[in-house]
Amino acid sequence: MLRYLLLSLLLMPWFAAPALPGAWPRAKGTAFVATSAQIEGPDEHGVYRQNVTLFAEYGLTERLTLGVDVGGDAVRTSKTVAFLRWPVGPAERPLKLAVELGGGQVQGETALRPGLNIGRGIKLWERYGWLAVDSRAVLVEGGGTSLEGEATFGLSVTARSRVILQLQVGAPDEGRDYTRFAPSFVYQIRPGAHIEAGLIEPLTGAGHRGFKLGLWRSF
Repeated sequence: MLRYLLLSLLLMPWFAAPALPGAWPRAKGTAFVATSAQIEGPDEHGVYRQNVTLFAEYGLTERLTLGVDVGGDAVRTSKTVAFLRWPVGPAERPLKLAVELGGGQVQGETALRPGLNIGRGIKLWERYGWLAVDSRAVLVEGGGTSLEGEATFGLSVTARSRVILQLQVGAPDEGRDYTRFAPSFVYQIRPGAHIEAGLIEPLTGAGHRGFKLGLWRSF
């Protein structure tokens, strides 16, 4: 069931995103780095699960973006993926579409990670924002396939702050499918630097309630 939901996310042409990671190419010579720490739990044994991520992008050309996506907990790294992303269609089109291809290690196995990103800027109540769908397939060397994606709505509240509402879905090769709601608040502490504070609320499948704290940096 969830795999059909993920497929629908891939095909929803009216969703979109801004100069954040996603369908918008990173401008040539500029970089974006986001780090975050997430705590979920407690589980049935009273244990809290910790997770740390690093996401970075660099504009190689006006239409080609290089990125890395790293994540893990206090014990081990669960993923290390490098990827390239390039836009599809004319740059002036309001609806942005980009494809990406990544490769690396996921859960200790060599993996290939193709992805599709769709984005569109919006204006709502005289505020600027975006809608986005980012979706990926993780193909591991042993033959397993996992699907994951996020549908995101973001809106600038003031000149220095924005609200983000995100629905995260996944169909792992092993384990239970999941759906999570992840709202967050982002505040600019100085030009090019933002902090993010958010919550994680499981809707279906695996996972526990959690809290997220992150830092964004643009260069």
